[in-house]
Amino acid sequence: MLRFALDLVAPRSCAACGVISPAPLCAPCRSRLPPLAPLRRVDGAFVLGSRVYAPPLDAIVQRLKYGDRPDLAGALAELMAPAIVGLQGTLVPVPLHPRRLADRGFNQSALLCQALSRHIGAPVGVDWLVRTLDGAHQAQSLSAQERALNVQGAFRARRALKGEVVLVDDVVTTGATARSCIAALRAAGAQVVAVAAPCQVPT
Repeated sequence: MLRFALDLVAPRSCAACGVISPAPLCAPCRSRLPPLAPLRRVDGAFVLGSRVYAPPLDAIVQRLKYGDRPDLAGALAELMAPAIVGLQGTLVPVPLHPRRLADRGFNQSALLCQALSRHIGAPVGVDWLVRTLDGAHQAQSLSAQERALNVQGAFRARRALKGEVVLVDDVVTTGATARSCIAALRAAGAQVVAVAAPCQVPT
């Protein structure tokens, strides 16, 4: 009843084009989703579930992160799930630094983990990694070398780990963030079998 009343006052809209839509992504925008990204690896782990970072998918990810649309995690997870449904392992989100988490109010990668878990039934290790260094924002304006330096040693595991892990992020660009997280997880004893992200920037 509350959701119905809210929809009357402020109807839900498509995250990509803004048209009134009962779903986070309207049918025309869904039909215009970019193709699957070329298969790539980051430190031996395949990047799975990714489409090319292009319209309208780029707008959806930006709305999830900065537009107060946490519901979009479910729509993105639905797109990612078929690629990782057969994997065994705990879903581990790329963490935000506590200061950024406080500013944003949520970690978009953790929301993706939780939504993916509902689709494929995998456990979530939401607090397995922490970010201890808050570098510059990983904007696409940074070079690959600058991005790597920006996240070098920025992550650590909270405790000793074991078993298989699927690292989850919102966008894979150069792979620097994923590479740093993978190093921290492996140092703690985990086996990183894949990186899952809804989109990636082709290299």
